Amino acid sequence: MLKNYLEFGSIKNKQKRRYEIKKGNLYDWYMLPRYFNDLHILDKFSKSNNFKKLAKKLHHKEDLKFNFTILLLLKVSKFKIFYEFGQTLFEKIYFLKVFSNYFKIRNLRKTRWRGNDISEMFNFFCNNFYKNLDVKVFNKLDKKSVKNSSFFAKGVTLLYIKNNINVLNNVINKSESGSFDISLVKKKNNVHLNTGKILYFPTIKEFDNLIKNSNKQFLFRNIKVENRNKIYLEVIYGRVKIINKYLKELDFYNKKLQKNKFVRNLLGLNLKVRKNKYY
Repeated sequence: MLKNYLEFGSIKNKQKRRYEIKKGNLYDWYMLPRYFNDLHILDKFSKSNNFKKLAKKLHHKEDLKFNFTILLLLKVSKFKIFYEFGQTLFEKIYFLKVFSNYFKIRNLRKTRWRGNDISEMFNFFCNNFYKNLDVKVFNKLDKKSVKNSSFFAKGVTLLYIKNNINVLNNVINKSESGSFDISLVKKKNNVHLNTGKILYFPTIKEFDNLIKNSNKQFLFRNIKVENRNKIYLEVIYGRVKIINKYLKELDFYNKKLQKNKFVRNLLGLNLKVRKNKYY
């Protein structure tokens, strides 16, 4: 794996003045401030209704959409177990606090938080940061904890895993429901990033076989053909009863936010949802 570097200093009159440069495997050093900054912002806005200002301050405003999906899946789940593959400091806890206050939802307090991450730093901070909550983190996928969970993974996290289709197949069949985004290609393709990491893109054929052999129902949204060889989509899946309940919740919040177009769009409620087929 390639080594990274981080440079810190100041800029005055367009001239850079370096204070310090660090070299090594510093990917965690780069990611931790991003997530801690988002946690701080979400905490400040947890009792605010100003979604416009919140969206501007977050690193990725799209995270509001993904986390609202998680909120709805947990809301209709009787198990109240959340599992994240690549737990990213469980920022979900803070996102759900924002949504719970905004929509006055009270049935998420007993959620059991489970997840894995290859980062010792991320796991250390989760274990020490959330001592008042039911949190358990692992350095690799914990199949026992996935059972009956509401699962989530970011698309890029899945692409870091060489056998991502096998992981997804295992998780989808064990969990109660879940969501993730993913990019698929017609032909196998690996991409080397400047961070030193490699992205392993699954094929459309592999993903179609996964759906065909699954015991869950699938929903697809935000489908984008990126080029002739690649397609991007957001996936929501679950047991049939859970998906039916989720769709009812989706309809409820669409009506509730009918007069608030900005928040409605920000939470992805404007996106068309397809059942079982994405093309």
